[in-house]
Parts: sequence; C-alpha cells; structure tokens
Amino acid sequence: MNKSNFLCLLGVFIGTNTACFAENLFDVNRTNLTGDWNGSRTQLENEGIKFDSGLNLDIAYLADGGYKPRQAPTYVSQFSLGSTLDLEKLINLEGISVRALIMARQGQSVSVEQISDPQAPQLANVQANYGRGNSGTRLAELSIEKKFSNAATSIRVGRFAMGTYFNVMSCDFQNNSFCGAQMGKWQGSKWINAPVSQWAVMSKYSFNPEVFIQFGVFEYNPKNLEESEGWNLDTKDVDGVNMPIELVWQPKQMINNLAGIYRIGAFYNTADDLKNQKDIVTGEPESHTYGMWGVVEQQLTSKNSIQQGLYTFMNFSFHDQTTNKVENMQQIGLKYVGLLNNYPNDIVGFAVNRVDVSDRYSQTRQGINKDAEYNIELNYSYFPMKWLMLRPNIQYVINPGATNYVDNALVLGLSSKIIF
Repeated sequence: MNKSNFLCLLGVFIGTNTACFAENLFDVNRTNLTGDWNGSRTQLENEGIKFDSGLNLDIAYLADGGYKPRQAPTYVSQFSLGSTLDLEKLINLEGISVRALIMARQGQSVSVEQISDPQAPQLANVQANYGRGNSGTRLAELSIEKKFSNAATSIRVGRFAMGTYFNVMSCDFQNNSFCGAQMGKWQGSKWINAPVSQWAVMSKYSFNPEVFIQFGVFEYNPKNLEESEGWNLDTKDVDGVNMPIELVWQPKQMINNLAGIYRIGAFYNTADDLKNQKDIVTGEPESHTYGMWGVVEQQLTSKNSIQQGLYTFMNFSFHDQTTNKVENMQQIGLKYVGLLNNYPNDIVGFAVNRVDVSDRYSQTRQGINKDAEYNIELNYSYFPMKWLMLRPNIQYVINPGATNYVDNALVLGLSSKIIF
C-alpha cells in the first residue's frame, strides 16, 4: 500500500481528509457514500484490500391491533464494517483470502414491546435488524478461506455465523420472516445467525459451475448470545456442535432462460446439557435436535436489462417437535425490480409467511390457541442513489404469537440503508 493510499484511507475513517470525498455525491453511478477516495479505493481493491461498510435502520409504528397499539414508534439500527483481504494479490499466497466483519445493533422492537402478548410472544419480528443487539460491537466474522487449485474445493475456518453461508436468501423486506437465513428465526436457540459468530470450519465442493455441496461444523456455545459477549472467543461453555449440510443448484438458464438459486439442507445439533437441550413439554433432557430447509429464488421475466423483471422466492423449514415450539414454516413472495424504466433499481415487494406452532407444544400453553402466525408485507424499495435505499412498507400480522388474545396487528414501517 503506497503512502497516498494509506493517508487517504486513514482520513476517511477519522473524517479529516475531505479530498477523498471530492467526487460528486449525487453521481448516479456512485455505488457508495464515501466514493472512490480519489481512486485509492479501487487501487486498494486491485492490490487485494477491499472495504465494505453500511448502516441499516428499521422504524416501525403499530397503527392498530397488537397488545399496546398506537404507542411511540421504535427503531433498530445495524452498523457494519468489514474488509476482505486477497492474500494471493498481497503476499502471493495462492487461493487464500481473509474476511473480517464487525457489527453493532441498537434499538427496541415493536414486536417485543407492543405487539406481543406476554403469554405468547410474536414469532416473527417486524424489524429484521433487531436481535443480538444493545451490546456495543460484535465480532461477526474473522475467517480465512483456501480455494484449491482445481477451483472445485474450498475450506473456510475461523469465526462466522451459520446463516452467512448456509440457508442464505436475499433481504428485501423489513419483516424478518422474509429476510436472511430463516432457520435462525424459527430454531434460533440452536441455529445462530449474524451478528453472532462461532468457531467453525466448513468445506465446499463444486460438481460443476452450477451445483455445489457444502458441509460445516460449528461450535454450539450459548454464551455467545449474551449481550456482554460480543467478543467472546473462549470455548469453555461449548455444549456440542451444529453440523449443517446443504446442496445448492444455481442454474444460469431456468424459467424463461433466466437464472435462479435452489437450496436444500439440514442441520443436526448435539447439545446435551439440560439447560440447553430439553423436551419443551416434559422438561426431560435431550441429546440432540435437528431441522431441514428448502429455498427457491427464481427470476421469472426480464425487460430492458437482465436485472429488471419479476422474481419469485419461497422458503420452507421443518423442525424437531420434541425440542422446538415451531413445527414448520412456509414463505412465498414476489419482487419486481425496475417496474419503472426511470428507476431500474427500485423494487416492489409482496410476501406472505406462515409459522406453524407444534400441536404438542401449544396444547400445554394456555395462551396459544391458534395453529399458526401469519406475516404479510407490501413494500417499495426506492434507490435515489445506488448507495441509499428507502423502503416504506405496510405489514399485517395475523394471530401474533399464534393466539387471538391480541388483535391482528397493522404496522407501518420504514427501512433505510446507506452504503459507505
């Protein structure tokens, strides 16, 4: 890294080098708020150092229904700062890269504080960036990946979250039932998503450019979930492991010769300490739990550009009824990218989710008197600039917490995202 690049980079992070922001802030082709740092950012990336940073904000107002309607709106935020180092470019270590990511979440949730009946908390959350927060920063990832010379096999070791590489799906909604790895929403005491990381190793093998299989072993350490343990690296509280396996097919030409991604997978957890793994009805100790999933993301039509067009997505999960109160989940949605030609990056989204509570569990809980909770969201993602997104949305929650002791909830939301 030459001296000018270093000084520019230092100035960006301490806010003193305004020359690095000399590019036009409102250039439609600008992909991030801080720009290219007078060319230094691109040069650094070419040399093997790539930076990424973003700020997400979810605002929600309970307009009607729920447990405490028409209270003050709440917000949750997530800040991330990451870097990817290509060690092949930097120091000639073939096929090796390092990924580092720090995240911080703050704020309060309408789902937790206003929608939920205390006897039957809402299963989803109307603010996707809530959870594992209010703890300062967390080490979300610090891993090293080796891609072998045949390009078919790779191994990653270090600290990272299960949902970063398994059960992955896009996140174009504010409700968390349509955002990110769904296994972490419905079996979250065992499957742990970002910003919480765990010691792990995973391997990926590509049969061809469109099909690969991956397998991982993650420590199961519930202490990592605590608000004060964002940088916990020790293993003294480990209770078994999580072992996910996933087969992924990403055809370049599927429906209407358009690309899609199809995932099917399962995981097995070996925790056997009574405080971590027990029968949810009898309280008897258990020695394992499991879950399965399927994900579909498929473009259906296109216009003007490959990106513009109609997309569909679906997500299904199935869970161990002995140790988990959610038995299964179904999700389906549509997105239209670039409906208006003058706004090719904007997205109109609509989705419906059903979370089914196990009969075995609900029969022992007086507050749960419905089979399932339903979440619905309609939104519009507006991109005035490529680095800025505003997403007004309307959400409707039917049977929050799988109970009718509280009214169905009407939520008005606004998500925003800034890419630095």
